Amino acid sequence: MSEQKNIMVSVSMITYNHEKFIAEAIEGVVMQKTDFPFKLVIGEDCSTDSTREICIEYQKKYPDIIRLRLPETNQGMMLNWINNISSGQGKYIALCDGDDYWSDPYKLQKQFDFMEAHPDFALCSHKVHTLMCGHLDENIEMERDVLTTEDILAKDWGLLTASIFFRKEAHKTPDWYYKVKNGDYALQLIVSLSGKIKFLPDYMAVYRQHLGGMSSTLKPLNQTAWMLFLLDEFNKYTSNQFKKTIIERIRRMYKLQIYYAKGYGLRKAAAVLMLYQKLIFVSPFLLKSKRK
Repeated sequence: MSEQKNIMVSVSMITYNHEKFIAEAIEGVVMQKTDFPFKLVIGEDCSTDSTREICIEYQKKYPDIIRLRLPETNQGMMLNWINNISSGQGKYIALCDGDDYWSDPYKLQKQFDFMEAHPDFALCSHKVHTLMCGHLDENIEMERDVLTTEDILAKDWGLLTASIFFRKEAHKTPDWYYKVKNGDYALQLIVSLSGKIKFLPDYMAVYRQHLGGMSSTLKPLNQTAWMLFLLDEFNKYTSNQFKKTIIERIRRMYKLQIYYAKGYGLRKAAAVLMLYQKLIFVSPFLLKSKRK
């Protein structure tokens, strides 16, 4: 990496209780080969294991690359996420959580080169392997390599965090953004309002599924509840610009939740659907989307 004068890319890495994974995550960043200066900003959120100590050791080893954010009290995932991204320098932000890692030493260079050559794109992503129980799987194949806000809303999944590289100026922080649980998906939606999304064909990162990850700590019903909240807030944020697509998304979510409920038993199924009905009635927008 060239001399640290004008940072072009900041890599935002948040971490909490990742002592088993954080070293691999950091190594995947510091191994990057670029012709531009970059910085790794680690937001260590008062872990109860040895994560903070490991981060400090790496910062001493790579003082020109790593900058630590070490709050004295736990911020919580979303505040740590937003503050860490906002504190990054440079034109671009790349993401990699402390339990994922990058596998291609030219990942940053490839994404940087594309974004520099295509100013009408706000975000660049790529293929990611999923690591579960020691086995690497391929992630979902994209039907096309240029995506829009509509595409992200229409799918029942988002781009994986470790693949995301975006223009910092496209990152906005409306009040509702601080309240969501799935901040990576909210970020994709917000950033996509500023330009197109490019999906590169290379596998350049690994997403690790484990019991301590956010996706495993939220039950399907809770995931649905938080997604409903996000979609409702995003609809208001964009003044109903994507209302039709969001309504279709909610319809699919409701049908899927009914399918899940069948496996809960009668009492739990009734509780699940009652809670879902309550969520639907939270706003007139959600109510209309349910009745149509």
